[in-house]
Amino acid sequence: MSRTGRVIGAVIIAGAFGAAPLAAQRAGSQRLGLGVGLLAPSGDFHVDQAGDGFNMGWQGLLFLQLGSRRGPLGTRLEVSYSQNGVNDHSDAELSAELGQPVDASIHLLTGSFNLTLGSPQTRGTGVYALGGVGLCRATLSAKSGGLTADTTQNAFAWNVGAGVTRGGARIAPFMEARYRHVASVFDGPALPYFVVSAGMRF
Repeated sequence: MSRTGRVIGAVIIAGAFGAAPLAAQRAGSQRLGLGVGLLAPSGDFHVDQAGDGFNMGWQGLLFLQLGSRRGPLGTRLEVSYSQNGVNDHSDAELSAELGQPVDASIHLLTGSFNLTLGSPQTRGTGVYALGGVGLCRATLSAKSGGLTADTTQNAFAWNVGAGVTRGGARIAPFMEARYRHVASVFDGPALPYFVVSAGMRF
Protein backbone atom coordinates (compact mmCIF):
# COMPACT_ATOMS: atom_id res chain seq x y z
CA MET A 1 0.00 0.00 0.00
CA SER A 2 1.35 3.43 -0.90
CA ARG A 3 1.98 6.12 1.70
CA THR A 4 -0.96 8.10 0.35
CA GLY A 5 -3.20 5.07 0.72
CA ARG A 6 -2.08 4.55 4.32
CA VAL A 7 -2.78 8.22 5.16
CA ILE A 8 -6.24 8.07 3.61
CA GLY A 9 -6.97 4.83 5.47
CA ALA A 10 -5.86 6.38 8.76
CA VAL A 11 -8.08 9.41 8.20
CA ILE A 12 -11.09 7.18 7.45
CA ILE A 13 -10.51 5.07 10.58
CA ALA A 14 -10.02 8.13 12.77
CA GLY A 15 -13.19 9.66 11.36
CA ALA A 16 -15.17 6.50 12.03
CA PHE A 17 -14.06 6.36 15.69
CA GLY A 18 -14.62 10.08 16.15
CA ALA A 19 -18.10 10.03 14.66
CA ALA A 20 -19.62 7.97 17.49
CA PRO A 21 -18.88 10.44 20.31
CA LEU A 22 -19.95 13.33 18.08
CA ALA A 23 -23.24 11.63 17.24
CA ALA A 24 -23.82 10.88 20.92
CA GLN A 25 -23.15 14.50 21.80
CA ARG A 26 -25.63 15.71 19.21
CA ALA A 27 -28.23 13.18 20.29
CA GLY A 28 -27.75 14.28 23.90
CA SER A 29 -28.56 17.87 22.96
CA GLN A 30 -32.05 16.95 21.73
CA ARG A 31 -34.75 16.29 24.30
CA LEU A 32 -38.45 15.63 23.99
CA GLY A 33 -40.74 17.04 26.65
CA LEU A 34 -44.33 16.31 27.71
CA GLY A 35 -46.28 18.30 30.26
CA VAL A 36 -49.67 19.33 31.59
CA GLY A 37 -50.66 22.47 33.46
CA LEU A 38 -53.25 24.89 34.76
CA LEU A 39 -54.13 27.95 32.70
CA ALA A 40 -55.37 31.14 34.39
CA PRO A 41 -56.90 33.77 32.06
CA SER A 42 -55.95 37.38 32.75
CA GLY A 43 -57.43 40.77 31.89
CA ASP A 44 -60.52 40.78 29.68
CA PHE A 45 -59.87 37.14 28.86
CA HIS A 46 -60.76 36.38 32.49
CA VAL A 47 -63.59 38.92 32.87
CA ASP A 48 -64.42 42.07 30.90
CA GLN A 49 -66.39 45.17 31.94
CA ALA A 50 -69.67 43.42 31.10
CA GLY A 51 -68.79 40.47 33.33
CA ASP A 52 -68.20 38.03 30.48
CA GLY A 53 -65.10 35.88 30.42
CA PHE A 54 -63.56 32.45 30.94
CA ASN A 55 -62.74 30.27 33.92
CA MET A 56 -59.43 28.59 34.74
CA GLY A 57 -58.62 25.74 32.36
CA TRP A 58 -55.98 23.16 31.50
CA GLN A 59 -53.15 22.89 28.98
CA GLY A 60 -51.19 20.05 27.39
CA LEU A 61 -47.62 20.68 26.18
CA LEU A 62 -45.28 18.89 23.75
CA PHE A 63 -41.84 20.26 22.87
CA LEU A 64 -38.49 19.42 21.29
CA GLN A 65 -35.51 21.02 23.03
CA LEU A 66 -32.44 21.69 20.89
CA GLY A 67 -29.15 22.87 22.31
CA SER A 68 -25.84 21.90 23.81
CA ARG A 69 -25.61 20.64 27.37
CA ARG A 70 -22.33 22.53 27.63
CA GLY A 71 -23.75 25.92 26.72
CA PRO A 72 -26.49 28.15 28.14
CA LEU A 73 -28.34 28.95 24.92
CA GLY A 74 -30.83 26.64 23.24
CA THR A 75 -33.97 26.58 21.13
CA ARG A 76 -37.30 24.91 21.69
CA LEU A 77 -40.04 24.00 19.23
CA GLU A 78 -43.35 23.41 20.94
CA VAL A 79 -47.06 22.82 20.53
CA SER A 80 -49.63 23.43 23.27
CA TYR A 81 -53.36 22.81 23.48
CA SER A 82 -55.65 24.35 26.08
CA GLN A 83 -59.32 24.55 26.96
CA ASN A 84 -61.27 27.04 29.10
CA GLY A 85 -65.00 27.13 29.75
CA VAL A 86 -67.01 30.35 29.90
CA ASN A 87 -67.82 31.86 33.29
CA ASP A 88 -71.27 31.78 34.90
CA HIS A 89 -72.25 35.21 33.60
CA SER A 90 -71.50 34.33 29.98
CA ASP A 91 -73.14 30.93 30.37
CA ALA A 92 -76.34 32.49 31.73
CA GLU A 93 -76.50 35.03 28.86
CA LEU A 94 -75.99 32.38 26.19
CA SER A 95 -78.55 30.05 27.75
CA ALA A 96 -81.10 32.87 27.99
CA GLU A 97 -80.60 33.82 24.33
CA LEU A 98 -81.11 30.24 23.12
CA GLY A 99 -83.74 29.27 25.67
CA GLN A 100 -81.81 26.15 26.73
CA PRO A 101 -78.53 25.24 28.48
CA VAL A 102 -75.31 25.96 26.56
CA ASP A 103 -71.86 24.46 27.09
CA ALA A 104 -69.38 26.98 25.62
CA SER A 105 -65.57 26.97 25.72
CA ILE A 106 -62.49 28.29 23.97
CA HIS A 107 -59.70 26.05 22.66
CA LEU A 108 -56.20 27.37 21.89
CA LEU A 109 -53.82 25.36 19.70
CA THR A 110 -50.48 27.18 19.68
CA GLY A 111 -47.22 26.44 17.91
CA SER A 112 -44.17 28.50 18.85
CA PHE A 113 -40.42 28.90 18.47
CA ASN A 114 -38.62 29.73 21.72
CA LEU A 115 -35.14 30.59 22.88
CA THR A 116 -33.99 29.14 26.19
CA LEU A 117 -31.23 30.47 28.43
CA GLY A 118 -29.90 28.61 31.46
CA SER A 119 -27.01 26.87 33.15
CA PRO A 120 -25.51 23.81 31.39
CA GLN A 121 -27.64 20.75 32.14
CA THR A 122 -24.92 18.40 33.36
CA ARG A 123 -25.92 17.71 36.97
CA GLY A 124 -28.10 18.95 39.79
CA THR A 125 -31.00 21.33 39.41
CA GLY A 126 -30.93 23.72 36.47
CA VAL A 127 -32.83 27.00 36.19
CA TYR A 128 -33.73 28.42 32.80
CA ALA A 129 -35.57 31.30 31.17
CA LEU A 130 -37.44 31.10 27.87
CA GLY A 131 -39.44 33.21 25.48
CA GLY A 132 -40.60 33.22 21.91
CA VAL A 133 -43.24 33.85 19.30
CA GLY A 134 -45.74 31.73 17.42
CA LEU A 135 -49.18 31.31 15.93
CA CYS A 136 -52.35 30.46 17.84
CA ARG A 137 -55.48 28.85 16.38
CA ALA A 138 -58.37 29.89 18.61
CA THR A 139 -61.68 28.03 18.41
CA LEU A 140 -64.90 29.07 20.13
CA SER A 141 -67.15 26.06 20.63
CA ALA A 142 -70.78 25.99 21.79
CA LYS A 143 -72.89 22.88 22.40
CA SER A 144 -76.64 23.01 22.93
CA GLY A 145 -79.48 20.60 22.32
CA GLY A 146 -77.22 18.00 20.71
CA LEU A 147 -75.78 20.54 18.24
CA THR A 148 -72.27 21.98 18.14
CA ALA A 149 -71.14 25.23 16.52
CA ASP A 150 -67.47 26.22 16.14
CA THR A 151 -65.79 29.45 15.06
CA THR A 152 -62.03 29.52 14.39
CA GLN A 153 -59.49 32.28 13.87
CA ASN A 154 -55.68 32.50 13.85
CA ALA A 155 -53.67 35.09 15.78
CA PHE A 156 -50.08 36.01 16.63
CA ALA A 157 -48.85 34.97 20.08
CA TRP A 158 -45.78 35.52 22.24
CA ASN A 159 -44.63 34.20 25.60
CA VAL A 160 -42.01 34.59 28.34
CA GLY A 161 -41.32 32.48 31.39
CA ALA A 162 -38.91 30.49 33.54
CA GLY A 163 -38.52 26.94 34.79
CA VAL A 164 -36.48 24.42 36.73
CA THR A 165 -35.36 20.95 35.69
CA ARG A 166 -33.09 18.15 36.82
CA GLY A 167 -29.90 17.98 34.77
CA GLY A 168 -27.87 14.95 33.79
CA ALA A 169 -30.73 12.46 34.02
CA ARG A 170 -32.03 10.57 31.01
CA ILE A 171 -35.59 11.20 32.17
CA ALA A 172 -35.78 14.55 33.96
CA PRO A 173 -38.76 16.28 35.58
CA PHE A 174 -39.40 19.95 34.93
CA MET A 175 -41.71 22.68 36.16
CA GLU A 176 -42.21 26.08 34.57
CA ALA A 177 -44.40 29.18 34.74
CA ARG A 178 -45.15 31.37 31.74
CA TYR A 179 -47.11 34.36 30.55
CA ARG A 180 -48.56 34.11 27.05
CA HIS A 181 -50.28 36.84 25.08
CA VAL A 182 -52.53 35.97 22.13
CA ALA A 183 -53.56 38.88 19.89
CA SER A 184 -57.18 39.93 19.47
CA VAL A 185 -59.50 37.29 17.98
CA PHE A 186 -63.17 37.32 16.93
CA ASP A 187 -63.19 41.15 16.97
CA GLY A 188 -62.74 41.01 20.72
CA PRO A 189 -59.94 41.67 23.21
CA ALA A 190 -56.58 39.95 23.33
CA LEU A 191 -56.20 36.69 25.26
CA PRO A 192 -53.48 37.04 27.92
CA TYR A 193 -52.97 34.23 30.40
CA PHE A 194 -50.61 32.60 32.89
CA VAL A 195 -49.87 28.89 32.84
CA VAL A 196 -47.97 26.66 35.26
CA SER A 197 -46.87 23.32 33.79
CA ALA A 198 -45.08 20.22 35.03
CA GLY A 199 -43.85 17.19 33.14
CA MET A 200 -40.90 15.11 31.98
CA ARG A 201 -38.06 15.57 29.51
CA PHE A 202 -36.69 12.51 27.75
